Amino acid sequence: MDNLNDCRICLIEGTEISPLIQPCRCYSAYVHEECLQRWRNENRNNDKYSKCEICQTDYVIMQKFPVETFSMRPDAGTCPLYCNYARYLFAVSLFIVSIDVYDGKLSMYILNGGNNTNLQMIKEINDTSNLYWFIYYLCYTFFLFNQLFFIYLFRGVCFNVRRKRMYFNKAFCRLSMLFMFGWGHVYNYYIFYKTIHSMDAYVSASIVSIPINFMIMKLAIAVNDNTIMQINIANPERIMTSIYNPLIEITTIVN
Repeated sequence: MDNLNDCRICLIEGTEISPLIQPCRCYSAYVHEECLQRWRNENRNNDKYSKCEICQTDYVIMQKFPVETFSMRPDAGTCPLYCNYARYLFAVSLFIVSIDVYDGKLSMYILNGGNNTNLQMIKEINDTSNLYWFIYYLCYTFFLFNQLFFIYLFRGVCFNVRRKRMYFNKAFCRLSMLFMFGWGHVYNYYIFYKTIHSMDAYVSASIVSIPINFMIMKLAIAVNDNTIMQINIANPERIMTSIYNPLIEITTIVN
């Protein structure tokens, strides 16, 4: 017969310093809280983290801070990230082209930092004998989409993450580097076109920046989600002892 004075994980008796708790309905459910916490951390990615694997009773967990839930990753069952990326990219591209047609190359004016529009580049882009116009608008849209992505990420953190100081201490440097790498289209323009005066080099570098921007967003999502997970892991918590009345299914929490 099981000794109810022993922890069923480490098989050591409870003491005044490290008492036993009964977190579920099992007859031999008595454990040290630190032993159960260690067991839960070893099974963080499965059901054993939140419930007893034998009686399937959910643990009663009291946490010091609310659980952080902000995530940039698409839900399972929706379109993969690259599908959403392509869909929004196409829509934004049409929007930028329509504005340029109406306002006479507003995108070029912005790319020049508000200076006079580069007439030579407009002529090269409008040359229908090549695909420079298509590559220009595609890469320009990738750049804007990347910036909108980081704005959405920052806004989400500001409005949805409660422990912001811990979040930025862990993620600020990595997210800042990814944000700066996302300016590849601007770098290409000033290095290869404005400085070297090579349209071919600018176009080639812009094409390379397209998959890079996609990977930047994937990495930013991973940084955000991993940071949220680390914050939740660092959330002090206690597992409470639960006493059950099997006749009327009432649970009483004992501190």
